[in-house]
Amino acid sequence: MPRWVESAPKNLRWARIETTARVRWSECDFQGHAYYGSYVPWCDLGREALGLAVGVDYQKYMFTTTEFHIRYHTSARYLDDLVIKTFAATPHFRLDCYYEIYRKVGNQLLCEAKSSHALVDPQRGLKMGGAMFHDQFEAYLNRQDAAAGAAVPS
Repeated sequence: MPRWVESAPKNLRWARIETTARVRWSECDFQGHAYYGSYVPWCDLGREALGLAVGVDYQKYMFTTTEFHIRYHTSARYLDDLVIKTFAATPHFRLDCYYEIYRKVGNQLLCEAKSSHALVDPQRGLKMGGAMFHDQFEAYLNRQDAAAGAAVPS
């Protein structure tokens, strides 16, 4: 789990997912180092993968990003294969996501990130509870728990 998760309440259940990406030349400077702004879209890939796994229809919900923090450890390089690990607890009025991005070869941690997103009503711009979103998230966690239980030998 990302270090930022350590400060979260201990009673939360965490959804987690991994996805991958490859560093493209357009994401790099002329020395082949990934531009620091390229990490945000990679985190977006992780959050989208988590949302799709949960069953969230992003066209049904509107999120606005309220915070985004990144700690860089070392840079990704052109053609690096990346592993993006995304973690989130069940959302209520906002969705907090935590990310770790690794270089696949050597499993080297490149960065840790955290983003917060408010659920809003597209017509009124007000924060909304998203009870259905919350329920979908809980159902996903139950499926994750059941799969983990089935994987444990008796």
